Amino acid sequence: MPILIGLAQIREIRHVLEFGCGRYSTLTFLNRAAFPDLERLQSVENDDSWAATIGKAAGDDKRWTLTHVEGEIADSITDLNLEAFDLILVDDSMTAAQRAATISTIRSKNPQHPWIVIHDYEVDEYRRAASGFRQKYSFKAFNPWTGLIWNSVTELRRVKALDRILKNHGKLLEPDDAEAWINAFSATEGHE
Repeated sequence: MPILIGLAQIREIRHVLEFGCGRYSTLTFLNRAAFPDLERLQSVENDDSWAATIGKAAGDDKRWTLTHVEGEIADSITDLNLEAFDLILVDDSMTAAQRAATISTIRSKNPQHPWIVIHDYEVDEYRRAASGFRQKYSFKAFNPWTGLIWNSVTELRRVKALDRILKNHGKLLEPDDAEAWINAFSATEGHE
């Protein structure tokens, strides 16, 4: 959650694509204080009961659409225009092979605009699947790691500054305390 909140501080994020719903990710994206610019969140999920759980928690937010797919998440990517999104979160599937397939399928489309965030990035299979991207960064302040991969030219300086904030506050703040993290990023804006 802190990494997602931080990314919204260093880039205007209006359109998010989420592979695999999450209590922390989906609800963080829909949190107007954390993602003030969000206009659209499209979530793709292949677990019916989990989708229902998150749907109930998310309520009736008009910015959110949930697409249920049968089978593998990776198979649903072919028809999506990835360039229409500012941020893509990959936190899907029950096995590492399935999530690696999702990452590989995204990579094969060679998206230039979006940042792709990968949960559990300490998994070698995920890092190998992401190897074709021009830029890669591992946030290691929390376990599990979070990877950020992208193809466009972006100031790595801003990503590293975000990582410093995460490391400086990671031992002081709970990872699921959205309000505290929003305040931490606001307090350090312009000081990093």
